[in-house]
Amino acid sequence: METRNDAARADCERVRWRSRRGMLELDLLLVGFADKCYPTLSRPLQADYRALLECDDWIVLDWLRERESPPQEFGVVVEAIREFNRGEP
Repeated sequence: METRNDAARADCERVRWRSRRGMLELDLLLVGFADKCYPTLSRPLQADYRALLECDDWIVLDWLRERESPPQEFGVVVEAIREFNRGEP
């Protein structure tokens, strides 16, 4: 029987794997965030992060580098990733 902790751990592992995009710039921005922050996000923000991973790599990179504004549904999670990568709490 799978426990809640096992399910959460498996989810984190899947998300970490999906965060590895094969594009160095995104890998540097996403993998650390997935490792350190994703497990502590609220469930709605975790869902937003997983949805973000379904988006095109170049678009996500533009959002994270502030070249383009993300859609409203990704605004909070994109800002959390930016803050993490700037070393802000």
